[in-house]
Amino acid sequence: MFIVERAAYPQEGVGKPDFSRAVSSALERRGITIGYNQTLKIFGLVFTAVNTGTHTAPPHATIMTDATAHFIAVNALIGLTIVNVTDGSSGVIIANTETTVTVAELTDGISNKWNTGDAYTIPSPFHGIVPPLAPEGILHVIDLSTGFPSPLDIPQGYAISLIAAGALVTEDVILWGYIDGYLATGIGVFSAGVTHYENKILGLTTETVDPAGDDPHTIDVTIQNLGLGTLQGGVELFGIIEPLSTKPLPTTKTVRCKSCGHEETVPNETARWICPGCGQLNIFYDLSRFRGTR
Repeated sequence: MFIVERAAYPQEGVGKPDFSRAVSSALERRGITIGYNQTLKIFGLVFTAVNTGTHTAPPHATIMTDATAHFIAVNALIGLTIVNVTDGSSGVIIANTETTVTVAELTDGISNKWNTGDAYTIPSPFHGIVPPLAPEGILHVIDLSTGFPSPLDIPQGYAISLIAAGALVTEDVILWGYIDGYLATGIGVFSAGVTHYENKILGLTTETVDPAGDDPHTIDVTIQNLGLGTLQGGVELFGIIEPLSTKPLPTTKTVRCKSCGHEETVPNETARWICPGCGQLNIFYDLSRFRGTR
């Protein structure tokens, strides 16, 4: 004899329960669900030459011209800072076209003007955005909620598990995972030109070496360029921090300015933060309310 549990389901049409949303979601991807007292962490790096180049026109005090540029839209860069890497100067953008950027003035440099061939960059306020990585180069991933590079400190009484990783890169890369400074695992090798996503039941975790959380730990992830060319693209890793019979995590976090390195304690919900040290906008991930993917 079979016993069937009865339940009410929304109807579409005549006599057909609508499971389409649940079924399509399961087919598309496996989700992430955050339980009570768990906290999501996202680490990542984006390697890009976007908004970098050289001044191709004759010298000018305020207008940088890059004949090869394709800036996203007219005046879309207003308010961002452009850095004259060669001169050491910088200025706030007041206008832009597809190939030019205008500042009110350049300051804190040698000549404080654009000379032909000067290199420039327009830093993104998002953390984890870095220049392309040279062959054999190695970088630590960045905590996108605080702006700090790994290793990440895990307090006594807590465990962290890295459970998923995704990558889309132009060169082959390898990710290494460390616990307390010791190499613990190879997280994965990701091939160039292929979209990768891994969702492991048990990835890199401190719980396997300290199930009760008796000691504090560090966890670190590095990415290495295995290719012959400079690496562009991006890598993200998803982790969960959870208490092991201890009180919840603090309601504040310490963030780090991408431009000047100033550190400050702010509420966990902080996503947009103007650095009091240099006045630059920083954008962090706010994961305080995240409970699961939809």
